Amino acid sequence: MLDVMARWVVKKRVLIVILSLLFLIPAGYGMNHTRINYDILAYLPERLPSVQGQNILNQAFGYGGTGILMLKNKSNVEAEALKERLEQIDGVEAVTWTSDLADVTVPREFLPTELIDQFYADDSTLMQIQFQEEAASLKTDQAIREIKSVLGPGTYFAGTPPMLAELRAQLESEMPFYSLAAVLFTLVLLGLTLPSFLLPVLIILSISVAIVFNLGLSFYLGGSMSYITAAVAGALQLGVTMDFSIFLVHRYAEERRTKDKESAMADAIRHTAQAILTSAATAIAGFLAMTAMALGIGGDLGMTMARGVFISVLMILTLLPSLILIFEPWIERFQHRTFVPSFEALARRIVRHHKPIFGLFLLLFIPAWIGYTSVDVVYDIDRLMPQNLPAIQNLDAIRRVFPSTESAFLIMDDTLSAAERTHIVKQIESLDGVKRVLGYDTLIDPAVPEAFVPENIKAMFAQDRYNQSMIQLMYGAYDERTTRMIEAVETIIRPYAGHAYLTGQAVLQNDLVTTVEDDSRRVDMISIAAIFLIILIAFRSLALPIILVGSIELAILFNLGLDFYLGRSMPFIGTFAIGAIQLGSTINYAILLVTRFKEELARQETKDPKAAMARAVSASGGAILSSALALFAAVIGIWMATDISLLGDLTFMIARGALISLTVIVFLLPAVLLTLSGFIARTTNGWPKHHPKAQAPMS
Repeated sequence: MLDVMARWVVKKRVLIVILSLLFLIPAGYGMNHTRINYDILAYLPERLPSVQGQNILNQAFGYGGTGILMLKNKSNVEAEALKERLEQIDGVEAVTWTSDLADVTVPREFLPTELIDQFYADDSTLMQIQFQEEAASLKTDQAIREIKSVLGPGTYFAGTPPMLAELRAQLESEMPFYSLAAVLFTLVLLGLTLPSFLLPVLIILSISVAIVFNLGLSFYLGGSMSYITAAVAGALQLGVTMDFSIFLVHRYAEERRTKDKESAMADAIRHTAQAILTSAATAIAGFLAMTAMALGIGGDLGMTMARGVFISVLMILTLLPSLILIFEPWIERFQHRTFVPSFEALARRIVRHHKPIFGLFLLLFIPAWIGYTSVDVVYDIDRLMPQNLPAIQNLDAIRRVFPSTESAFLIMDDTLSAAERTHIVKQIESLDGVKRVLGYDTLIDPAVPEAFVPENIKAMFAQDRYNQSMIQLMYGAYDERTTRMIEAVETIIRPYAGHAYLTGQAVLQNDLVTTVEDDSRRVDMISIAAIFLIILIAFRSLALPIILVGSIELAILFNLGLDFYLGRSMPFIGTFAIGAIQLGSTINYAILLVTRFKEELARQETKDPKAAMARAVSASGGAILSSALALFAAVIGIWMATDISLLGDLTFMIARGALISLTVIVFLLPAVLLTLSGFIARTTNGWPKHHPKAQAPMS
């Protein structure tokens, strides 16, 4: 099968290039028209009561995203005029201010205390802007542009909608630099490690076609992806699959020494396809593990990357060989010597001291685990955004005047009586962390007939079958006291499940924390189990999956825990993404070393494991180094180019993880394999037998 495919690729190389170029047209269209979702909370699972409540709030009350606007040194008349102007903007559902609940001509000192505390502080007043659609929609984005155009001095506009609109603008301006940095850094790396300056161009061209195909498919398969996926998928796909192309290039050079170019390429494809497919399977398994997450962003990133690896493999086995054959005369013209360090001296030292190194390997799990379990994880989305965004700076200014701007929404349907609703509200009002509850049942006496209730009160708090109340919080969304308060409210309304819902930004963010914590454990278990099974089948061994997965897990624990020792925090996305990405993309380093070790054992007459390991490290060290640096080079540019801390921290951890995995595989894994060589031989089908007493010179 592989032989037939290889001969077909060689024969149809011009057709393959033409078809690839033609398919770029619809793929490029799809990539440019894929909708980017900037709201992470939109990926929370629909089964959560908070998400169901938010949907009711959106549908019944027309509430999408919510923004806050502080006016400084404005009279009530000026504030009311601005409010009316904002309400005329397309995309704005309502602007809530004191005039909705009391006559604007009434002096502040005569207003009820709860209204004064809600809307006034010193010389400032606060408005709440409800949008018709979700915070990250294009309609909301356009409304925000219009709002900003009518705001003058002394106004401070903040909240999730303006923050996401500004994030969109910043990311769109930065993304071209992500691609440019990835290409430039990778070109430099490959230019040093490959024997021709043209080969890196052909490799990047082939994988770039695969990236466009992959990102373009998102449009035809659903039409949207998260901004995190949009920002990192291309660079990550380049870094993860780069070593597949290096496998092919090296094998072709080897075959070309004794064969014509067509025969050499056919044999190179046939011989490397199995190794590439095995390596791709481990990467795909790691990415697919993220699709088991309840948080939809994991499935978005995981499926996009798994699909990208598969498409890259197709391009590396078809388009890249075609380009190499077509441009071979120019490849030879631009040849140069490579700059790959020798690993012979290092290999001898590792083999000579393998027992102490094995002890070090075991001991390193202790600080790695301590760091991993102790690192501070940041879930506060505001902290993970660029701090130079106007919405973030305005929020800081608002919080200095109104320390608590957080609110939650309690939604109850008409199956609850007025007495039941009042009882629930009274219980909530007594909780620590609740400043006040504003709603139909707190503003309108139950004895007042509905016909006498002002229409503006009805519109704000009673629609269709639902009543909603705004719970003003004393503390921030990520304060432990707010978490306890949310849990207490959920306990109060639990007997009314399906009829009473607690939602709002603070509640959704609290659910984000619990969802990610559960997802992280699930992703880790699935990715480890899947890759364990792949190695088990590939090597027909019980010991090797344990050793190889254990080695990469040490690297992962160190990567995740290193921020604890550096006094840094880790973004929440790292808790589930790094483990799957690092395991899936760097386990290949370990597989490459073990495969070469097995070959060297089988090749030697003495079957001495020490000599075999020394040769294995010397032979595979350069390839492992190139693979790790390829992943590092592809993503480190995003960290350098972005001001978005969530993206910067994520890509820095991926790049750092590649180097940590490189260190573990080259420096520690050989010692582990040597120390446990007897165990490996006994539990591995077809493992070469060796003679422990045989010695080979190590110097």
